[in-house]
Amino acid sequence: MEHAVHASDPEVALHNLSALRRELDAFERVQAWKALDGGSSYGSVARALGISRQAAHRRYRELAAATEPPPGATAAPKLRVAPEARAAVQLAGEEAHALGAARLGSEHLLLGILRGGDGVAAAALRASGVSLEAARLAAAPTLADDPPPNGGITAYARRVFGEALRQAAADPGHVIGVADLLRAALRDSTGGACRTLDALGVPVDDVLGRIA
Repeated sequence: MEHAVHASDPEVALHNLSALRRELDAFERVQAWKALDGGSSYGSVARALGISRQAAHRRYRELAAATEPPPGATAAPKLRVAPEARAAVQLAGEEAHALGAARLGSEHLLLGILRGGDGVAAAALRASGVSLEAARLAAAPTLADDPPPNGGITAYARRVFGEALRQAAADPGHVIGVADLLRAALRDSTGGACRTLDALGVPVDDVLGRIA
């Protein structure tokens, strides 16, 4: 806000306002998920945001479907996801749509984490020289991953969730956080997240070392 108010160039001010709007949107999602995880209803969240209950349900229900195991999958422990991680995934979906992608891949998860902007995972990416704007330009899709019918989440992105769940299964009380998702996304060198970092000249091990 300070940069926007004091910018002498109106285009710079608009750019800063756009960045602020994205940050506020990510912050809103985190707070909404915290409220829902804490027992608030969609109706109470909707009233706080000044929107309809139906709009709130549409906006925040998507991750539940995304994190469900595929049909026929072996039963696994309940996936517990932190509000910040839920927000990162929803922002990833928006990034995929904005880039015209037919499916959500780990490259978009990388963008969602950066757009959320808070926490160890985003800080590790930024410290390694990865900015949101640069990652958008370099976003590379996962290799050999067929798009699902009618769009939606890719099989690879589902594997990211599955890998994060398996890593957390040893501790039933563990809640999947943004760092868990980033580590899982960077575990496969053919994945979009790894390929995007490679296009930016950023070693995956450097990012992983910063969130270790």
